[in-house]
Amino acid sequence: MQISLYYFPISCALIPYIALTEANADFDVWTLNYANKEHLAPEYLRLNPKHKVPLLLVDGEPLTENIAILQWIARTFPDARLLPHGNDEFQAISLMAWCASGIHPFLTPNILPQRYCDIPGSEESVRRCAQKMLHENFRIAEDRLDQKEWFFDHFTITDVYFFWCFRRAKQFAIDVSAYSNCNAHFDRVTHRTSVQKLLAFEAAALASDSVPS
Repeated sequence: MQISLYYFPISCALIPYIALTEANADFDVWTLNYANKEHLAPEYLRLNPKHKVPLLLVDGEPLTENIAILQWIARTFPDARLLPHGNDEFQAISLMAWCASGIHPFLTPNILPQRYCDIPGSEESVRRCAQKMLHENFRIAEDRLDQKEWFFDHFTITDVYFFWCFRRAKQFAIDVSAYSNCNAHFDRVTHRTSVQKLLAFEAAALASDSVPS
């Protein structure tokens, strides 16, 4: 089986990178250069007309959207225990969907508010509204992580997805200091070997001539 991950540094494509690494999967990484519009090149659009990352190519067949990609990884590599068993599996998928649709959409407006408004001078209002929704969601996560190491009884890809969301909030200079449980969870995920490998790969990609920072 040949697995290729199409990736851009700092993006949510780091989530399947970590998942594949946790699964000890053999996979290639193709780093797209957004500045050169490689994600809009005809070759890439044939694979993913949504022109986004991540894209997982499995024996030449494309799979898009993190929720689907992560479930495919978990089921293809069951020994990695990337999802919990029983009803908790559906709870884990629910939390990942929440990260994808309830948190992720409110991150980008903090750095690119002009994408979400066409009224001059309304950018700060867009940021303020986005942060209101982020804090609402982080309070939910804070309660769920109370006295817990992970979202479930062991580390799963749900932890990876939330890690990325919380990391982006930090990178966008959103004050998350009030969320002690989320910050402790963030630190635990950061120290995992798979995440350290991702961070090293990301730093090398950002430092290369082919990928702008």
